Amino acid sequence: TDLNRTSFSTTYRTHPFNPLLNTTMSAKVYYYQATGRANVIRLALAAANLPFEDVYPSGFPPTEEDKVAWRKLGGNTTTNVPMLEMADGKVYTQSQAVLRAIGRMGNLTPKDDDGLYVTDKLIEDAESLRMESYKCFITWGAPQANADAFIETILPLHLGNLERQLKESSGGYFLGDSLTLADVACYDAVVNFGSNRVPLALDAFPELKAWRGRVESGNEGIKKYLASDAYSGLMKFGPDSLGK
Repeated sequence: TDLNRTSFSTTYRTHPFNPLLNTTMSAKVYYYQATGRANVIRLALAAANLPFEDVYPSGFPPTEEDKVAWRKLGGNTTTNVPMLEMADGKVYTQSQAVLRAIGRMGNLTPKDDDGLYVTDKLIEDAESLRMESYKCFITWGAPQANADAFIETILPLHLGNLERQLKESSGGYFLGDSLTLADVACYDAVVNFGSNRVPLALDAFPELKAWRGRVESGNEGIKKYLASDAYSGLMKFGPDSLGK
């Protein structure tokens, strides 16, 4: 992969995921070699069968040179990663805006006003869980009391709220019988920021647990991505991040 045009040095590495055989890579996801805030973007691209490759620095934390290159490409003077660059050179920043852009590109969003509202609400519900999860990383200096509160109270509260809404759906997904962007957003929050950190968390929420299985097996793009080297090579949050 030629990274010179993006001003990234050769210390950057790429890892492709292409669900479509004989298809040229069409997108680049710039982030660290970790799930983190880019995970939902990768999942959405996979769900939409939009081929992409990860571009990440060779180390963490990023160097000032890395940050300068990201600012040059993304344009924001604040945060640029996760960042999505399409084959035509168009660049998208801010994770929630990127997610919604992929939803429109990949036909993962409903067309009616009510469906769009529910999708937006569930994306925000997922983000609320994600933000609570970020507050309790023992590995990043959070006190054990925060981690214990997340396990015992905060995570069950958010999982219960999501399961409540899932039960109100007319089908097996949050908006009926088909996977949408709402499912992608909620899956990332529930799994990447929830059950991966608290492995037994979904046992108390059987509807949500069954839905997780449908997301992982019912969408061919997501199924392939989760089984790919591109995904297996990423750092993921586990129980150790909660001191367990």
